[in-house]
Amino acid sequence: MNINVSNYRQAVSKVQLSNAAFDELLSISLKSESKIQADRLDINFACNGSFYSRSLSEELRTIRNIIEHGSHVLILDGFKTDNLEAFKSLVWAFGSSLGRPMVQNHLGHKIIEVYDRGGKSIEEGGRYHQTRQGAYIHNDGVSDPLPIDYLVLACGQKALLGGESILIDASAVYAELMAFADVLEELKRDFYFENRGMSEEECLFKAPILSFSQEGIPLIRYFRVNIESAHLKAQVPLTLSQVRALDFLDAVLDQSSVQHRVLLEPGQVLISADNKFLHTRTHFIDKHTPHSEINDKAPLSSLNRYMLRMWLRKQ
Repeated sequence: MNINVSNYRQAVSKVQLSNAAFDELLSISLKSESKIQADRLDINFACNGSFYSRSLSEELRTIRNIIEHGSHVLILDGFKTDNLEAFKSLVWAFGSSLGRPMVQNHLGHKIIEVYDRGGKSIEEGGRYHQTRQGAYIHNDGVSDPLPIDYLVLACGQKALLGGESILIDASAVYAELMAFADVLEELKRDFYFENRGMSEEECLFKAPILSFSQEGIPLIRYFRVNIESAHLKAQVPLTLSQVRALDFLDAVLDQSSVQHRVLLEPGQVLISADNKFLHTRTHFIDKHTPHSEINDKAPLSSLNRYMLRMWLRKQ
């Protein structure tokens, strides 16, 4: 396994699986691909970890270690394929080998296609992954009361223009806010959140924006649009102190000193600890008119910006 672990302030760590580990993952993905014709790819797990080779097991362990105890984020290279069906199978095989896939919507899907459908905006109730909007800094797990251990975002095709991923370490945010003790205390108190897109039945829940792991590492849960919508639905308006705290947080998140930009290339997979990182993307422009659905047989080279997303919990 070739690892280049750089200082995260300068570059995101990059990892590439060894040939032996990748060949095994490819073999697993081919078995998954054969199941697509009858069922959705994500109905069953791609593989059983007890049968992994030593190479794949050790390299998955190294990736988990970087995410949990190292930089908390990395890019995995080498997932370039010719068509969408093969790409989906490969990403599903990797994700379900790394962790336990979580349901991401009310339909029970565990792997989500991230591309512009040309439909509702976020303000109109659309989900972020179905638009080409940028600038909404958030966690993916903001709609689920339980945190996500690993966020996986795999790039099948990039946009004609834009679509950079912006990554923000919760520890850097906390360090900036330490000068404002009253703001920090407010962010540690409960806010309302909503399970947008996660269930046919609307559910509101309370959680702090800032908290800490048992090891004292700052954890964060944030999507301002979601919070404001949840407070409206709960009929509990945000207080002046809460609005002020959110404004301070947004001002910190806008600072270049806490932001790291990455433009994912086709075949690259971004993996992060979702509750230790916020992220967003820049607005993007696609080559072609958006479509609500994409054929799995389509070549990746013919697509607009296209990503696959998985939410994982530790196995």
